[in-house]
Amino acid sequence: MLVIRDEQIQHFIAQDEVQLTKILMETVRAVNPQRVDGYDDKTLEAMVKMSIEQAKSHKVEKAEDIAAFVGIMFEISPSFDRIKDISACLDDTTYSVGMRFQQLWGRVAEKKWIEAEETYDPKVWFPDQS
Repeated sequence: MLVIRDEQIQHFIAQDEVQLTKILMETVRAVNPQRVDGYDDKTLEAMVKMSIEQAKSHKVEKAEDIAAFVGIMFEISPSFDRIKDISACLDDTTYSVGMRFQQLWGRVAEKKWIEAEETYDPKVWFPDQS
């Protein structure tokens, strides 16, 4: 029986953070163009890198989990993880990181997601320009 280790799977997804950043940039442009319309590649790259670092601050390591986190940042809000119920779920070490993402939608009430959406502020992407 062929056994593929998790780190091998991660390598198939993205060989390194540079490739992951490129893949996420392409994905964000394709899936959520209204959030990034008008941003050049250099600016979008900075936004994605910031998103990856924010994901890692929650101990998110796997490429697919990082991608999910980044996707939520662009879809909902770059500060979605500051909503108390969402951050509690993301940081709940009772579960694996992947399981936490699966549970987010069931454990966090819809009104908290609406609250997170209402926090969307494009300036969050550019903290040095405040």
